[in-house]
Amino acid sequence: MANGPPTPPPTTDVEIQDEARMNDASALAVEASSDPASQSASNAAPQPPPSPPIQLQDPYQLIFPRIAELSSQKRWIELIDIAEMTEINASNDQQLSRLFVIVPLILAYLIQNDLPIAKLVLERLPIDIRMSPLISNLGSLTKAYSAGAYEQIYSKANALVNMVAQPEFQQPELAQVINAMVECFLSSFRDRTFLLLSRAYTSMTLSLAEMYFGLGADELLPVAARHGWAYDTSTKVLKPVPTNETASFFPPAASSLADFNFIAQSVSLLEM
Repeated sequence: MANGPPTPPPTTDVEIQDEARMNDASALAVEASSDPASQSASNAAPQPPPSPPIQLQDPYQLIFPRIAELSSQKRWIELIDIAEMTEINASNDQQLSRLFVIVPLILAYLIQNDLPIAKLVLERLPIDIRMSPLISNLGSLTKAYSAGAYEQIYSKANALVNMVAQPEFQQPELAQVINAMVECFLSSFRDRTFLLLSRAYTSMTLSLAEMYFGLGADELLPVAARHGWAYDTSTKVLKPVPTNETASFFPPAASSLADFNFIAQSVSLLEM
């Protein structure tokens, strides 16, 4: 096909001005297309969506490192205060993470020999948490302690330690605290038992002492010697050192008669 005739150059003032305006617009377009800033702006990645709102941290897990620290330092009163304040201020008491606070709290009360409050803490728990295996085991230990059932106290304590040692228990930090606190509870319980028996007995058989302390002869005899107890190897009889020092499995205001009733109840359970 033949090309058309060439466009004649502008001749009038109006045509000359129109052509100048067209040339200026073309130059601006070429300049914009070659500008790196313009290209980077057009190629910029889209803005990311706004971040979701920050979730509030679980108050029980948030305070647990402090509880673990106080437990390692055997600062039981401070542990109790912090755990109780967390219990008061937490808004959702149905969370299973509550165990990170409630279990050390109950064990601290047992170590402090504050049995009524330990029982009260258990009773105020919602049924779902109360029926959890961990609380069920801890409740059994508390019940045995309340009943003065010596052999059951040691067996329930061992059951609690064994439970948190299982692979399915997936809170190793809590398990470590429980193990240490159970050991402290048993140690304080045995110390009080030594004092009580020193006031109630002038002598006792080795087998009876093994029941009271939950220890075999190899472990018991060195501990008894440190408490000043004598041991007759021929008769296998231990002789406590008399003491007037106060020891009780009850709050300090309880009478001495309650101490002896506790021992008498334990002996009657053994003889049944």
